Amino acid sequence: MKRLIFISALLLAGNNLMAQGFLNRLKQKAEDMASKTVDKALAGKGKKNTEAGAAANSNPATTENGTVASNPALSSTTAYDFVPGTRVLLADNFSQDAAGQFPLKWYTRSKGEIVTLNTAKGNWLRLYPGTFVSPVVNIGENATIEFDLIMNWPLAGGYMVPAINFAFYDRGNKGEILSYDYRLKNCLKFGIAPYRSEAAVQLTSYENAAKKLESDKYRVANFDRKVGNVTHVAISIQKERVRIWLDKEKVFDLPQAAPLNGNLNQLKIDMSTSNYTNEQLGYYVSNFRFAEGSSDKRSKLLTTGRLETSGILFATNSAEVKSDNEGTIKEVAAAMAENPDLRIRIIGHTDAVGKQEANQILSAKRAESVRSALVRTYKINADRIETEGKGSGSPVADDNSEAGKTRNRRVEFIKI
Repeated sequence: MKRLIFISALLLAGNNLMAQGFLNRLKQKAEDMASKTVDKALAGKGKKNTEAGAAANSNPATTENGTVASNPALSSTTAYDFVPGTRVLLADNFSQDAAGQFPLKWYTRSKGEIVTLNTAKGNWLRLYPGTFVSPVVNIGENATIEFDLIMNWPLAGGYMVPAINFAFYDRGNKGEILSYDYRLKNCLKFGIAPYRSEAAVQLTSYENAAKKLESDKYRVANFDRKVGNVTHVAISIQKERVRIWLDKEKVFDLPQAAPLNGNLNQLKIDMSTSNYTNEQLGYYVSNFRFAEGSSDKRSKLLTTGRLETSGILFATNSAEVKSDNEGTIKEVAAAMAENPDLRIRIIGHTDAVGKQEANQILSAKRAESVRSALVRTYKINADRIETEGKGSGSPVADDNSEAGKTRNRRVEFIKI
C-alpha cells in the first residue's frame, strides 16, 4: 500500500514538472516573440529616424512651424523667336524639276537627283557624298534662310554617319564654284555631325580669307529621333550676329560671327563620305527660302540710341497692335532686360490722312499701346518708359503715295 502511494506521488510530481516545463516554454516563447516585436519596432524607428535625418541633411530648409520645406526643382523657359524676312529673294522647292533629274538651277560635282518620298510632301533633292551649289542670290547683311532637311541612316548600323555642312560664301567672279582650288574669301559655315544618339553642331566663319570664328560644339540630344523625319533649319543673319535653330531649338546666338561686308551670295552643301552604301543612306533637302531680313534692333538701340520701325502694325484708326512682324517690341524688351539702367521714350507717328488733331491723339495712344505691351507681356518696369505722340507732323516720306504713307506710320524708340 505504501509502495502504491509512493509511485502515485512520483507520477504526480512528474506530471507537475512536465506541466511546469511546458508553461516555462510557453513563457519563453512569448518573451522571445515580444522581444522580436520590440526589436523590429526599434529597428523601424531607427530607420525612419535615419531617413528623416538624411532628408533633413539633404534639404535643411524649414518653415516657420519647424517642418522641413522642400525646394522646387529649377527650371527655365524660352521662346522660338525666329522672325522670317518678308521680302523673298529666292524660293525653291524643286516643283519645276522632274523626278530622277538633277535640278536645273543648281550645280554639283557629285551625284544628285530629284525624288519624292512616302513620308514627306513635295519634291526633294537627294544628296550623295560630294558638293552641291545653289543658284546665286545676294542675301545682303540682313537675311533669313530656311530649308527642310531629312537625314536617314540605319539606327542599328555600326559605321560613322556622314556629316553635312552648309556654307554661305562670297562667290566673287568665279562663276559656279565647283573647282577644288577655289579659296574662300568670306564664308559662314555650319555643320551637323551625328554620333550615336546625339549630333554636334559647329559654326565657322572666315573674313577676308582669315578665320574669324570657330564656335564651341553644341550637342543636340536625342538626335536619333530625327532620323527619317523632317528637320526644319532656320537661320537669321543680322550684320555680324548669327542665330541658328533646328526644329525651333536655338543652337547658336553669336553676336560677332558673320563676316563684315561679306557679300554672301551662294550656298554650298557638302556631304561627307561613309562606309555605308548609298542604298543605306538618304540625305534630302527642300523648301529653300532666302529672304531679306531686318537689322539687329536690340544692338541698334543700344549703340545709336535710336530705333525706328514701320513693322508694328495697328488696326485702322485704332491703337490696337495687330502684329509686330519684325519682332521689334520683343527686341526692345530684350535690350531693356539686359540693361536695367536703360530708359526709353516711345514716339508714335501717323500719316497725314484725316484731321491733324485726331492723328495727334491716335499717335499718342499707339505709343501707349506699345508701352503697355512692354510692361504686360515682357514685364518691363513702366517707370522706365515715356511716351509721346507727334501725329503727322514729322513725315519721313512723301505722303502722296501708299509706300510713303506706310513709312510715315511708324514708331520710334529713343534712348533717354
